[in-house]
Amino acid sequence: MKNPTVLAQNSGLDNKQAAVYMTSLELGEALISDISRKALVKRSTTYLAVDVLVTLGLLSVKTVGKRKLYSAVHPRRLLGLARFREKEIESAMPELVALYNTPKEKPKIQVFEGMEGVRSLYRELYASLSSKEEALWIARIGALREFAPEGLAEYKKVLRSLVNPKIRELNYGDEEGIKWSKEIKRLQGKNHHIRLLPTDFEFGFSDNLIFGNKLAIFSLKKSVFVMVIESADVVKTYKALFEWAWKSAATL
Repeated sequence: MKNPTVLAQNSGLDNKQAAVYMTSLELGEALISDISRKALVKRSTTYLAVDVLVTLGLLSVKTVGKRKLYSAVHPRRLLGLARFREKEIESAMPELVALYNTPKEKPKIQVFEGMEGVRSLYRELYASLSSKEEALWIARIGALREFAPEGLAEYKKVLRSLVNPKIRELNYGDEEGIKWSKEIKRLQGKNHHIRLLPTDFEFGFSDNLIFGNKLAIFSLKKSVFVMVIESADVVKTYKALFEWAWKSAATL
């Protein structure tokens, strides 16, 4: 299980606010001095954190004589805050996307490092699969099995859930590529086609995807990263290269 304080921070709290909230959950009703001592947070900082948490509805306060006692509200409130923030972001998305877009003649190039960046791009691709717009793969399955096996498993799961996604795969025709292509053939819809590339030339430990107006190039060996080029003109060129390779590739 993840660190509870980290989970609280994921709901939008800073580290001090999260520590104060988690401490309040443990203590029940408590004075600020007790919360400060237990949370290992300076009292002045604890006062500021408590004010924020009360405003967010994460702490309640009651007065007993001259003393104020604070207690944590049920953790479900964290989930409510997270959902509220998600809705706020969703409502602002059109404006954010408008700011993100750049002139069409200027390609966008992004580089994501590490496995989390790789997984994020695969999830984006899987979410874009449909029966309307074709996705194109050029892959070395052995590299994916070794360095991103969860991506292959998720891909199979997505294929089972979709209705005739429009896909063409060019897989490096070594033993792993043949084995994978046979596995996927059982899940193929009418718009999903697979061919095998010849093994005359060495294929790097990479995966290459074309979807929409994006080209994603994954490096899966030592320094794991993915480079995404968003350009209609670049994609047009790589689609032409794909078609040339498709014509020379072998069918199963």
